[in-house]
Amino acid sequence: MNQNKTTKYMKYAFGEIVLVIVGILIALQINNWNENRINSIKIKNYLTEIVKDLEADTTSLKHSIKYAKKRKVKTKEFLALKDYNILSVDSLEKSLETFYTIIPFNKSTFNKIENSGITNYGKYDSIIDYLKYYYTIVIPDFEDTAAANNRAVDKEDNYWRYEQKVYEFTYDKDLISKQTTKERKRQLVKLLEQPTARNILKIDYRRNKELASTLKVWNEIIVKILDETKKTLND
Repeated sequence: MNQNKTTKYMKYAFGEIVLVIVGILIALQINNWNENRINSIKIKNYLTEIVKDLEADTTSLKHSIKYAKKRKVKTKEFLALKDYNILSVDSLEKSLETFYTIIPFNKSTFNKIENSGITNYGKYDSIIDYLKYYYTIVIPDFEDTAAANNRAVDKEDNYWRYEQKVYEFTYDKDLISKQTTKERKRQLVKLLEQPTARNILKIDYRRNKELASTLKVWNEIIVKILDETKKTLND
């Protein structure tokens, strides 16, 4: 009889343990489900903000593409001139200017996703991979290209600031040149007819041509990611 009671007790105890384990598993499942639901809402909000970031990025790129093409055309037209004397000193100065490549990409929202601690993106997993590619590969690649372009601009600018010693620039109305306008123009035309100045302008032409082509490819990537992000949000 005692053995029979012990067997019944053991079955009862085992049943209690099973119920406790099932309860714990259900509680964990509910907790995980609730956590995933909250994370899904957070990711959706982040993606909504990233859409705005990507739209701003593509607007900046389009502006830079347009500007690079414009610079390329102006430089080509200037190099084709037979006589620089027909231009004013101010026009001549502007023709030799080269500019930095600066595009302010928006990374703050993606950084929030990276720092959120969320590792399970659920239905947003695919688009997050797209975004990681954009923010960790495309943007750094562009920044390396921009840095190389800007180093070249610094080198070219150094020629006009420090290496050539015959032409004095004017800056604003107060920082005038001690050279007469006639002398300034004569010296500047002379510089612009030399191989060094023309090579600087030709390199700038090539750089803007390549930049416009590269930016177009990058913009196509952004537009594709932007479309995919919007599609994911609408699903």
